Amino acid sequence: MKLKIGTRKSKLARIQTELAIHKIQECMPEIETEIIPISTQGDKDKTTPLYAMPQTGVFIKEIEKALINKDIDIAVHSLKDVSSTLDDRLMLIEPFLFEDKRDALITKDHSTLKDLRKNAVLATSSIRRIACIHHVRPDIQFVNIRGNIETRIQKFKEMDIDGIVLAAAGLKRLHLDSLIDEYLDPSMIIPACGQGTIALEIRKEDKDLFSKLSQSSNQTLETKIEREFLSLSKAGCHYPIGCYAKFVDDQLQVHACLGETIEDCKFVSMAFDKIEYNKAASSIYKKIKEENI
Repeated sequence: MKLKIGTRKSKLARIQTELAIHKIQECMPEIETEIIPISTQGDKDKTTPLYAMPQTGVFIKEIEKALINKDIDIAVHSLKDVSSTLDDRLMLIEPFLFEDKRDALITKDHSTLKDLRKNAVLATSSIRRIACIHHVRPDIQFVNIRGNIETRIQKFKEMDIDGIVLAAAGLKRLHLDSLIDEYLDPSMIIPACGQGTIALEIRKEDKDLFSKLSQSSNQTLETKIEREFLSLSKAGCHYPIGCYAKFVDDQLQVHACLGETIEDCKFVSMAFDKIEYNKAASSIYKKIKEENI
């Protein structure tokens, strides 16, 4: 059997797809694969900040359309790009390829966030990253930067700015992590929901075909909690929203942020016994809403 696997065209997307194929073939060695590169709206528009785009799912909609039309059999996504509400005909296989969830700071003078000069300028197109950094360093200024990781790093080097914030997972998968000056504390610079996770999307009618791929682990549960918080918030890349769930020994630690603007973004941290993980997302969401009253 041959699977057509849809993904974005960037180098990182290709690497993530090859990682997914390796995992698929571990579970289903009889499977052959063909990678189908697909351009998305988010790839074509290289200037508009993500939070200013009129719709959500700008990195996945064209791939989902190909999946629905049966031009591909399976889609590979960065989970943080996937909306909380899917088309009724589609479903996610439980996330099964994980990497570092944190954001990373690259600077020209090898500074940490704390030590950056007053009124330093950082590049990012993420309203979540802007809100989180503004919360701990309100003096820092921001400029929009778009493109794939390599393009953004090159633009940063050419611009008269101090640093750039990127997902650590992408840098590691591209073997660019030697550029990182600081891994940002995820209890303060809260990652996107599902950040660092590669997810597979399939048609519901094909669920039985891919049953061997589903798996459960603490990392899967962490990701489910982050996605549940995203779903409860009904927010996307237009709003500053993040959630970081982590099992430490027998305790679940959850840090989250949510707001309508950079200035009104609220930050909450809670801890739960492991057996209480199923109420973590709703408890965090409730606490944030209470802070807005």
